[in-house]
Amino acid sequence: MGSPRIRQLLELAATLSGVIVYTSANGFMTGGLAVAGRQVGVSEIEVGAILGLGALVGVVIAPLWGYAAEIWSRRKLMLLAVPMITLGPAAVAIITAHSALLPMAAVGFALGAARLVQAAFGAASIPVAQAFIANMTTPDHRVRGMGGLSAVVSSGTLIGSALLWVTGRFGVATGFAAVASFGAAACVLVFAFLPDAGPRMKLQPGETALPLVRISPYLLITFVGFISYTLVPPIFALRLMDRFGQEGGTAAAQTGFVLTVGVLAVCIAQALIAVRSNWNILIMLRAGAAGILLGLVMLLMATDLLEMCIAMGVIGFSVGFIAPANLGATSLAAGRGAQGKVGGLNMAARGLGTAIGPVVGTTLYSMSVDAPIYGSLVLVGILLVMTFLVPARDGRHPVVSAADNQSFSKDTLIWRDHRER
Repeated sequence: MGSPRIRQLLELAATLSGVIVYTSANGFMTGGLAVAGRQVGVSEIEVGAILGLGALVGVVIAPLWGYAAEIWSRRKLMLLAVPMITLGPAAVAIITAHSALLPMAAVGFALGAARLVQAAFGAASIPVAQAFIANMTTPDHRVRGMGGLSAVVSSGTLIGSALLWVTGRFGVATGFAAVASFGAAACVLVFAFLPDAGPRMKLQPGETALPLVRISPYLLITFVGFISYTLVPPIFALRLMDRFGQEGGTAAAQTGFVLTVGVLAVCIAQALIAVRSNWNILIMLRAGAAGILLGLVMLLMATDLLEMCIAMGVIGFSVGFIAPANLGATSLAAGRGAQGKVGGLNMAARGLGTAIGPVVGTTLYSMSVDAPIYGSLVLVGILLVMTFLVPARDGRHPVVSAADNQSFSKDTLIWRDHRER
């Protein structure tokens, strides 16, 4: 199949294709499911419940997938997960296009089931990808590798959001069908290029143990960070209407544009991280939190579209440093037999924060149009303080020593040689 380097890149592409399908489906469903619901007679409250329940299912099941990634064949796991991730948007496309053939009482249930399938199996994609990248990278390059993974996650979300804009004129079912077609392509990639790694090397008990005490500060940072990051977007359009007197269509369009700028900034930051080695984790966390604080203050003071875009760009660029730093820190704190486990827990913390943030944001908005931004400022201030309480280990590899680094590199080469044979 060509050189080992090309083969490794194809394996990586196959693994990350599942992440792309999962996150693009999430990005499209965030806005598209409400439109689909209105077309088939499902209320906004029911759509919100469907989306929220999907997020909570991901919180519960992600750690289980992380454990499975250390026990089962990752090829077989992805061959199970990716088709099921694809089934979710495909089912929504069919339900939306042919809702007249279903009893009204069954439509909402069917949409909810499709979302739950997509969320439950999608929760496997990121922990498996994190474990795969950890096996490919030495500790000195771990943050760089996790930056690449974070960039893929953000790019998938961006693809889903952009797809909603592009396919909106053709009907939301077209967009869901497009996401499903991405999933079909990912299934082919996984089947063709993701091999079994063969028998795994015997590891010491410490290599398979879950280092919960070491990773708990970073899990807490993920949790608080995603609450603060998801406080404002759900009320952004409402704030434009109530604070600046914009009509609904204009507010929705400007909200989509500003949020897209923010996601692009996240992608740019994570792409930069992916091309440079030896990042200092503590500096990344502190600079990211300080940057978010600055961006929130700018957003609070913004009076026009340009100022809002600049503020969201600062916020997005800063967020782009925190996620890879946390992924790298949790990965480096764990042994080679626990990479999927810590990936699952980090995804659960992310999902829980994402589920809570919109609820807190809309509750605060009922008190004041600016209250969600102030609430986010408070949380990010707490986040900044937390970054100074993280154990002051070497920021580039907080747990792994030089001897561990050499051992890891040697065993990684053995693992690669085994696959090539």
